[in-house]
Amino acid sequence: MRLAQFLLSACLLLTCAAPSAVHAQSADLRGTVTDAQDRPIPSVNLVLERTDAGEQIAGTSTTVDGTFRIDAVPPGTYRLVASAVGYAKATQTMTLEANTQRRVSLRLESKSYGLDEVVVSATRTREALGSVASSVSVLDPQDLQSQSAVTGDLGDMLAQTVPGLAPSNGSLSNFGQTMRGRSPFVMIDGVPQNTPLRDGARSLRTSSPEAIERIEVVRGASALYGYGATGGAINIITREPTSELEGTTEVGVHGSGADVSESFTGRLHQSISGREGGVGFVASGSYESWGQFYDGRGTLIPQDPRGQGGLAGADEWGLFGKVDAPVAPSQRVSASVNYYSFRQDLEYGRQPGTYGETPTAATSTGTLPPKNPGTDNIVGQVRYEHTDLLGSEVSAQAYVQDFKTYYGYSTFFPGGGQPLIESTKYGLRLDATTPLGWTQGSQLLWGVDALRDQTAQPLADGRTFAPEMTQASAAPFAQLRVPLAERLALRGGARYEALSIDVVDFTTLRPQFDTDGDGTPDRRNDVEGGTLTYDNLAFNAGVVFTVAKPVDLFASFQQGFAVSEIGRVLRSTVAESVEVLNPEARTVNSYEIGARVATQRLTASATGYYTTSDLGSSYGSDFEIIRSPEHVYGLEATTDLQVIDPLAVGGTFSWVKGKRDADDNGSYETPLPGNRIPPEKITGYVEVTPLDGWTGRLQLLYSGSRDAFPSSSAYAKGEVSPYTVVDLSSRVDVGPGALTIGIENLFDNYYFPVRSQYPALDDSYTPGRGRNVTLSYSVTW
Repeated sequence: MRLAQFLLSACLLLTCAAPSAVHAQSADLRGTVTDAQDRPIPSVNLVLERTDAGEQIAGTSTTVDGTFRIDAVPPGTYRLVASAVGYAKATQTMTLEANTQRRVSLRLESKSYGLDEVVVSATRTREALGSVASSVSVLDPQDLQSQSAVTGDLGDMLAQTVPGLAPSNGSLSNFGQTMRGRSPFVMIDGVPQNTPLRDGARSLRTSSPEAIERIEVVRGASALYGYGATGGAINIITREPTSELEGTTEVGVHGSGADVSESFTGRLHQSISGREGGVGFVASGSYESWGQFYDGRGTLIPQDPRGQGGLAGADEWGLFGKVDAPVAPSQRVSASVNYYSFRQDLEYGRQPGTYGETPTAATSTGTLPPKNPGTDNIVGQVRYEHTDLLGSEVSAQAYVQDFKTYYGYSTFFPGGGQPLIESTKYGLRLDATTPLGWTQGSQLLWGVDALRDQTAQPLADGRTFAPEMTQASAAPFAQLRVPLAERLALRGGARYEALSIDVVDFTTLRPQFDTDGDGTPDRRNDVEGGTLTYDNLAFNAGVVFTVAKPVDLFASFQQGFAVSEIGRVLRSTVAESVEVLNPEARTVNSYEIGARVATQRLTASATGYYTTSDLGSSYGSDFEIIRSPEHVYGLEATTDLQVIDPLAVGGTFSWVKGKRDADDNGSYETPLPGNRIPPEKITGYVEVTPLDGWTGRLQLLYSGSRDAFPSSSAYAKGEVSPYTVVDLSSRVDVGPGALTIGIENLFDNYYFPVRSQYPALDDSYTPGRGRNVTLSYSVTW
């Protein structure tokens, strides 16, 4: 049935996105750009120049499979120049004759892996990664392509490639997938995706992977984008228009051999992009149908494995569009809309097992929610850019996000119920980069952010769990960068955040007072609404020192700012009014020191960090917030080595510890719970190109053990046992396109993810997915 639904949706999407014919004139140029291992490189910039005059005739960029085309080229002798971030420039000279089609192949060599790469997330302006005084991970189009061959789960992709990020939950929720023991701040093109007033833990499932160009991850506390980034920032950057008209069609199927009819479904992606008269556009549509999941023993896994949403039995839609156009010299306007929908068709409930002994099982009995669990998210934005406004480079952005997510049915509420979270954001961002002239490259980044966020958590039947809350905030900031010499660069800055949160009158859903003295609350609490106000001044400073090419040392101090979940505090309060409650905000101080090495074939980094906060934020047995001083510290390492041209290896290492001062006596003796601190994590990969046009990748993720609370069975204090998951992917050129196969959990390992172990709950002790196979074929036209 699900396969039939997929085929019908695929036909509709393909019909709507049928390609147009392209009329070729004069000479046509076709080609492929690959790396040293003959892997296709997407998003390579190509420029065709006349050799006699150096005049640029045409330009384009490679598609997802590394191919490009330039049509209607006048006869003559030309130089083709290919360039891409992280690669050395390559050129090829050729003579094109009329009414012919010429095919070329270019190979790009890696250069100073990572340090010359331009990033924007770490500093809000374009800057080489090697000059940033903090740890940054970048997933470029090639990384996203290799990871999506195995899984469409963004949480899995990031866990495999980003040190410091906890293993994925393998579900709709990213609850507990912390970064450096704290919460990451997720954005799409700089637009916040978190719901801090009532954290829905859905921020890593708000966009289709097919709409993503690259992902930049800043590890460590930062206030540069606003409050909430106490663990780091994840900026999802959407696709940009190509120079020439081109489209990509991809179809695929995936599922488990444990039950082909129930698990095998498919996916489809169609995109078209181009530029005409300076106006560029991208249009992309994707559909994915998820079948049922089975563990390493061939047993059906509950669709909602831990009560916070799952992936099995879901339909996933993504629609993305972007257009940009020049409006005057040095000025440009762009606009984009990113729509994402993920909804489960629940057929099975959960049968609680016994923690540590018997897993939670799928059952056809039990209460299913009235609404299908899932998420709908729309992000729209308009951006204006001026490259020379009174000597400064200026960018202004207006955006809106409309977000709604449904959870499963729960008896946590009186009489049972299905919660949902609704959030609507409106925001403005202004960035200006002003050259200072003090030293070469010195500059001041300054600007202001404004945000209005309205969030509530009702139940599907209309009852109120967390009341409607409206936040208004404004935050000016300034960042200074001053290179002092060829080997030394200093940076520092500050951000002032002022915000208010208006809360309406409400009555708690759960009883809070015991009126008959039997020890059980039996009366709900009427709470008078009001306004909470906060302000914070956060500082940062850093230094980068080039010891000798290719070794950099860096050190930084960063402050992050966060307000504890107001919605979680309010929903169980015994206070008479909101203003009496007034939960205090917290500031996180982060200290980091590290080293980076980048040669032609080797890139490596090592980082140590230490973070403190006078007011932590952990959950108790009833999911209440526990506030106490805490510190978190850890080590991270990355390495990527091109052994020989056909062979590359690499991996990451993460180790984090955290404790809190439970009795506020100055001694940090109580470990932080499992939803904050994951076990050590090691990832590794081997990539090989045995033949031209054929690339294979073997990767693994090892999650270690943690037993910080050996005598406790309370929530988030369960023992975590180690496990290893190995994935395999292979891509080969076949006909006009490329065939890709990905195998998740290659050895069909039976294991329990970290998220299933640390809660120590009978109803969420659920195994991870067993072997899952994905087969897809893509064509660029």
